[in-house]
This record gives sequence, structure tokens and C-alpha cells, in this order.
Amino acid sequence: MRRRSGSITPTYSTDRDLLLSSYPGVKAVSSIDEVKTAVSKLAIYDDATFQRKVPLTTIEEWTEFASTCHDEAEPEKYNLEKCLKKCYSAAYSMPPSPKSLLIRPQKSKEEAMSSPRPLAI
Repeated sequence: MRRRSGSITPTYSTDRDLLLSSYPGVKAVSSIDEVKTAVSKLAIYDDATFQRKVPLTTIEEWTEFASTCHDEAEPEKYNLEKCLKKCYSAAYSMPPSPKSLLIRPQKSKEEAMSSPRPLAI
């Protein structure tokens, strides 16, 4: 019989529910300290994959992390859901394959806009 490991992979939906229950009616916060408090409550924050890919030990690292989480309606604030999405994206998104970029040559703008070649049968 196979044994389960001690760690459980966090889920976005569980963390989103936790975020919504911890901050009811609040979409954005105004300081890096509030971002730090909110993110550190999430299961993803304790995940080894996230910790390895996103070091958040200094205030500078937190500031850089939150820099792309500004709220669209209130740019001086940080959108908590954007921060949550960034956590999961940073931890689990795959980078583009370098091999596929080499196989598929980049087309010029003119080539991309032109009609495809006629099919030869």
C-alpha cells in the first residue's frame, strides 16, 4: 500500500475562501504590512514550492512582490486577489519551453497579417 506524504498541495479555491472570510468586504489594502499579513495566512505561503520560487523574507522582497498587485480602481492600494493569483502563478506556472520557441520561428508582422499559403494537394 502506498503511503501519503505529510504535505498537502494548497488549492486556490481554499485560499480564496480563506482570504474572503478573513477580509470580508475588503478587496484591497493600503500597505505592504497588510499584504504580508494577508498572504502569510494562506496555505500557499507555507508551500515548499512557493517558498523556493518566491523568497519573501525582507521588506524589499515583499515590496517587489506586491508591486504588480495594485488595485485598478484605487492604484495606491494592493488588491488581495491579485496577490493570491500571483502566489499561485509564481509557484505553479510553467515557463515557455525553449525548444518550442526554437522550432516555431517568429514571424514578421507582415507575415503574421498576410493570408496563409494555398494548400497543395
